[in-house]
Amino acid sequence: MRVALIGGTGLIGTASAETLLAAGHSVTLISRRPPETASTAEWLAGDIGEAPAIRTALATARPDAVLHLAAYLQFACEQNPAEAVRVNIDGTLNVLEACRELRIPRVVFGGSIASYGERADLMREDDPTVTATGLYGMTKRLGEMLGARYAALHGLTFISLRYGGVFGPVEVQSAGMALVRQRIKETARGKDVEIEGASGRERFHLTHVSDAAGATVAALVHPHPAHQVYNVAGPEANYMSLEDMHAAVRRIAPHAGKALFKGQGKSAGPVDTRRLRADLGFEPSVSVAAGLESDLRRAGWAN
Repeated sequence: MRVALIGGTGLIGTASAETLLAAGHSVTLISRRPPETASTAEWLAGDIGEAPAIRTALATARPDAVLHLAAYLQFACEQNPAEAVRVNIDGTLNVLEACRELRIPRVVFGGSIASYGERADLMREDDPTVTATGLYGMTKRLGEMLGARYAALHGLTFISLRYGGVFGPVEVQSAGMALVRQRIKETARGKDVEIEGASGRERFHLTHVSDAAGATVAALVHPHPAHQVYNVAGPEANYMSLEDMHAAVRRIAPHAGKALFKGQGKSAGPVDTRRLRADLGFEPSVSVAAGLESDLRRAGWAN
């Protein structure tokens, strides 16, 4: 399979590209800047906010499927709403329109559990939408609605993966909860770390990026997905607070510094992944402890 990966230099994109390449698929990365890490994937320049550039890149790549992961994240959306709309909404429309024109049959979209809003109960794909969600969640929900409309009108297969609490070894650039989780891991260096935008008591269903990438590849290659929306999260035991995540870091790296939380974030409830397992056949398996140990050893921060 030939896959065009838009926004492929981030956390999930990097892991998904590695997983696809390891499985023998062809990958073309489309982004504003080339990837900083070495990759056997082809790279094409393209800003998701510029429709002609995205169309040209996809016409050159000639993919069987598009994996659209380019996004402005939570805190950045609130700080710059205009750019959030340009990237998350206009950019998604640019991708869908290019796929329609070029007859690319499948789009897998990087959704988010932020679409559910602030909740403490089990979150299922068919739950009614809520209004108490931030701008980031709103843009992700609208992206899903645009994709569903294009699927209905133009016959393409559209799948949104609502990722939850993803963490991994790649450095996060955009301000959001992924950056908060990264900063918690940085305490393993042995120094206290100030973490903006969270109190530490917020609870999330955490997902190691290797599980996120595995679910993504399953959505790309499944011959006949039965649904347009799938939750993606780690094993049930991965539902924990940010303070619990920091405690897990300290068990692996006893010399770790303190996590100095400053602010207040929004919790999310546990995530139901039965549809992912039953329909796409992917079973999340990486515990928070195993994911952290892998990341910290890779960074040279573990004993």
